[in-house]
Amino acid sequence: MSEFQRTDYYSSTGDTLRAYVNKVMVRMGCGLALTGGIAFLLYTSLIKGGFFYNILSTMYSPLMIGCCIVQLAVALIFSMRLTTLSTSACTAMFYAYAALTGVTFSVLPLAFDFITIFQAFLFTAVMFFSCAVIGHTTDVDMTRFSGLLRGGLIALLVTTVVSIFVPSLRGSLLISYLAIGLFLALTAYDMQKIKSFYYSTDSYGTLRENLAVYGAFQLYLDFINLFLRVLQILGNRNNRR
Repeated sequence: MSEFQRTDYYSSTGDTLRAYVNKVMVRMGCGLALTGGIAFLLYTSLIKGGFFYNILSTMYSPLMIGCCIVQLAVALIFSMRLTTLSTSACTAMFYAYAALTGVTFSVLPLAFDFITIFQAFLFTAVMFFSCAVIGHTTDVDMTRFSGLLRGGLIALLVTTVVSIFVPSLRGSLLISYLAIGLFLALTAYDMQKIKSFYYSTDSYGTLRENLAVYGAFQLYLDFINLFLRVLQILGNRNNRR
């Protein structure tokens, strides 16, 4: 990818690529920390019979469905209004999404023990950052695979919806393994896109900053989806023991 000038990465002046990538990764990390923090606090309230327990005991399904709907709305608005929103608004929407994910994740310890969750997080982190490094350093133009990756996402979405009505597909490990491969490829692809965001926008411009937030959002989604699939695989393995 000739448009990526490696000398700019090591430049000591200006908004360098290294600083830009670091900014994206820090935002993604903050989003994950917010999700984990809220999930832990709400789970603690849940097991102690506190405020969150009272909410779930009366409206468990409506609350979770509502969170998913709001998350979908935030993601759509984020992507459709990226060029017109302010950077602070983009950042607020990203963290709002992360906070809502924390609400839905607060019930995960009810289905999986903490050791399994911790193992899933470690496996996910290793795979994610390995693919992120590959995407950042490779000279292969991964945009040529964009159509294939989008097709894979659509196929995965359709399969997930169908599995709700077809018990034999529900919890399928094969689907989980295929999904992991897909999101690992997307991690490398999205990481490379962040470099294109940097080189295709004006320095210090609002659009560049918005794209940095959006890049963090995309990587966050890659990590979360990887984590859920790894957790499903490890959970099924532990249940068979």
